[in-house]
Amino acid sequence: MSTIDLSQTHTIHLGVDETQFERLTRDASTCQMMVFQLDLTGIVGRIALADYLAQEFMYPFPTWGLDAATSLISDLEWFGNTNGYVVIARGLSEPSEVGETFVSLLPNITERWQTQGTPFIVAIDGKGDGLRSSLKDANDYLDEFAKNGGPGFVGYQGPIQVVVHEDV
Repeated sequence: MSTIDLSQTHTIHLGVDETQFERLTRDASTCQMMVFQLDLTGIVGRIALADYLAQEFMYPFPTWGLDAATSLISDLEWFGNTNGYVVIARGLSEPSEVGETFVSLLPNITERWQTQGTPFIVAIDGKGDGLRSSLKDANDYLDEFAKNGGPGFVGYQGPIQVVVHEDV
């Protein structure tokens, strides 16, 4: 079983087990990083996902949709934490449209944190082909957009690292 290294400050981890989640939570708390514990089990549809994210990330004002989720989760200034953030996501071990949609948001969000220099680490229990494919597609899109001079990509450092933890 591999551990999650907090020095890899802008990484998305797939296939994380409960022992790794617990250690990551302890390590992040020791570093005074804010930890969000998500459980996406039973969420059906993009609207329900957007509503759930708004609730869990405690947006400071009403919003609607996943574009708002991407924008606000890329900021989180209302928490005032400069030490970084860890997002633990459970309920993605089985294939689902919601899981694939959720992970497709993560490269863009993580890249924005990387540009700001604030640690943002995501750990997900699932590692299925759908999640991997959605992450790859989102990373490829982000990379292509940045290479073509997309606005807001000052300091772009390339696709977000994805680590798949294999069973031992």
